[in-house]
Amino acid sequence: PLLQRRLRPALRHRVALRQRRPAHHPPRGRKVLRQHYQHLQPYRQAQTRRGAIYATAHQPHSTRHGVIWKDNIPTILEKYQQWSADYQENQITIVYDTMWNSTRLMAEAIAEGIQQADPAVRVRLFNAAKEDKNDILTEIFRSKAVLFGSPTINYGISFAMAGLMEMVHGMKFKNKKAASFGSYGWSGEAVKILNDRATAAGFTLVNEGIRTLWVPNTDTLNTLRHFGTAFAQAVKE
Repeated sequence: PLLQRRLRPALRHRVALRQRRPAHHPPRGRKVLRQHYQHLQPYRQAQTRRGAIYATAHQPHSTRHGVIWKDNIPTILEKYQQWSADYQENQITIVYDTMWNSTRLMAEAIAEGIQQADPAVRVRLFNAAKEDKNDILTEIFRSKAVLFGSPTINYGISFAMAGLMEMVHGMKFKNKKAASFGSYGWSGEAVKILNDRATAAGFTLVNEGIRTLWVPNTDTLNTLRHFGTAFAQAVKE
């Protein structure tokens, strides 16, 4: 009884807090793709049960956590089937981190080279230290190829890129190509580390990547544009 009396005020407080919390509703205005890209890999297993899934197309569906779909279920299931089948668009994503803007200059020059080689391809450029990781992963998911960039920091890569690469590894992407780039001042291991992590994440490397000592000058920027052009042509073939 004494313990119950002591706990009763705390329990009443918790109940009051729950009553004040707003009911959970799915966020409005966000695309289904961005909300649920993290659920697509387990959904690959559903490919073999497509008939059973469509047989229940008019019943509410939910992931193990997140939004419960009650409306437009056939359309949602169709999209999930599409996205779980090694989905890609005509897009190349460049994601990088930079310390003193050297790697940023590299990324921009590579992007210019890609656009010169293939004006039809959509190029997305992201700074991993500044952009939302969910947005970056969504664009990687949409892409047919990705370029990863980082300066060499303490014989490794930046913590922003390290964290992103760990998330990319968990997505287990398939049928996507990649390459790496980065600037360095001393040892220059970043490109090899990015290549290894991209390969471990399921990407097919187009080449060994490119690295630049210190800040890229005019000649180096031209070389980077040629690198972007070659990458775009390799991905297009």
